Formats: sequence, structure tokens, C-alpha cells
Amino acid sequence: MIQPRRMHILPYSIDSTNDLITSRAGLTSIAHVMQAIELENTINQTFPKPKSNRAIAHADYFTTLILMMHEGSFQLDHVANIVEDKALCTLLGLENIPSPSLSPSTLGGWLRRMGEIQFIKYWHEVNKVPLKAALHHCKAVTLDIDATEIIAHKSSAK
Repeated sequence: MIQPRRMHILPYSIDSTNDLITSRAGLTSIAHVMQAIELENTINQTFPKPKSNRAIAHADYFTTLILMMHEGSFQLDHVANIVEDKALCTLLGLENIPSPSLSPSTLGGWLRRMGEIQFIKYWHEVNKVPLKAALHHCKAVTLDIDATEIIAHKSSAK
């Protein structure tokens, strides 16, 4: 006769809360880096001033795009993931992101108005700030997109 196995119950309890909770807590480190290097100021100084005093600032669009990309989202519709995460928005102080129903079209409209050439030109200028912060005083960097590590336990291996 087979003996029944005893079930070991872990000492965890489950409870409900009305607190805001996010599964995107990892994005806070990206947001804090952007804040530490004052990326928002760089963006707003580099890009042309909005033509309307009610317009969303360029830095707000960029913050949204950067957070989306670090989350792994590469479609404009996925902006809702950021916008609808009230805990993340509260934690990071993201107040100027458009409402979820408008976000993809608003973000897409901004990108179209910027135009590819103009966007890339400004982005190259803005990108110098995080690169300088990351690379410090390096004069040259080699990016090897086909690097393969081969572990060899030979004293003559280079």
C-alpha cells in the first residue's frame, strides 16, 4: 500500500491591500538615472520649444519612450502599460503622460511631427549626456556585435 505524502505548507499568509502596487519596480532605477543626469533638462533645451503653452514637453514623451523600451515594449500601443500603472506613475511623478486612450496616437503624432531626420539629429545631441555619464573619459570604445567567449584552461591561451 502506498503511503500518502505529507504536504509541507510554507508559513506565508495572503492578504489584500488597497495600496498601489507595481510589477514595474525595475523601471525606477532607469528613471532615477535619468533624473541624476538631468536628462529632462537636456531634452527640453535641445529640442525646439513647443508652439503651444498647453503642449506636452519633449522630455515627457522621451521619458515615456525610454521607460517603454526598458520594459521591453516597442509598440506605441504598449504605452498603456506605463500610463495605467498608477503606482509607477505616482512613484516617478509622471504627471504629464497623456490619458491611456490618447497615448499611442499622441505619441505617434509627436514622432511624426518631429520627422525621422529631425528626431535623430536631436536625439544624437541628447544621447551625449548619458554616454558621457556612462563612459566617463573614454576616448574610444569598441563595440563587437559578434563577440564570443571561449573558455580555455590553457596557460598559453590569449
